[in-house]
Amino acid sequence: MRTSRRRLAIVAAAALASAALAGCFAVAPPPPPPGTFIGLGFDTCSAPSADVMSAWLNSPYRAVGVYIGGETRACSQPNLTASWVSTVAGMGWRLMPIYVGLQAPCNSGFGSQVISTDPNGAGYQGTIDAQAAIGRANQIGLGPGTPIYFDMEAYNNADPVCSAAVISFLNSWDAVLQLNGYPAGVYSSAGSGMVDLVHQVGNPFFHGPNDIWFAHWPGAGATVWGDPFIPDADWNPHARIHQYSGGHGELYGGVWLDIDQDAVDTVLPA
Repeated sequence: MRTSRRRLAIVAAAALASAALAGCFAVAPPPPPPGTFIGLGFDTCSAPSADVMSAWLNSPYRAVGVYIGGETRACSQPNLTASWVSTVAGMGWRLMPIYVGLQAPCNSGFGSQVISTDPNGAGYQGTIDAQAAIGRANQIGLGPGTPIYFDMEAYNNADPVCSAAVISFLNSWDAVLQLNGYPAGVYSSAGSGMVDLVHQVGNPFFHGPNDIWFAHWPGAGATVWGDPFIPDADWNPHARIHQYSGGHGELYGGVWLDIDQDAVDTVLPA
């Protein structure tokens, strides 16, 4: 069946108009995931030098947590530059960026650096921290497609006002990262922050994190599954990190580091 030139022109014009209209409203999808990593990782307060990371290729670890910023980040990071990121990634390390921002209002260990108990204020603060984390990730060469984990230290989730503030904050954190093409991650204690996140699974008004990083020592050991606080059906597949051991020293390649140990099953930048 033949179509007239006039009809072809009308169809083409309509298609162009539709595409232009869609472009006004659609959010560009993030780039393809950089790859799934399943194995062991570690995190340590200050990013080790490139020479140390080279020596630690003798270890069983191939993923490393790096603290990229935040109001409550404890350690300075003289090594954490775009050059360092490029160098250690070239060695085969996968990076797990962590942002240590404002903490739960019922956590007395952080002074005034805590989230507002007003839900609207907490949501605004989550937006600000997410924007700052994206800016810092970009500075060191970690672009869209890189998960960024907010470090929410353990808190009293039996306090409903405190839990509500944390959830409002993380709702904005997750939404802003996702809108900008970054998978949103949350690190917290399995018994506090993760419990509150599990309670939000299925809530259509909550922007849940794409990835979780839960601390449970010893928990189920070096596995991301079988934790009593987190159903295996949630954040499955390839969306979990389990910090299964706290600070202790290990020696590889002649270099001693104080580390936490992590079992990793998630998408990480190459």
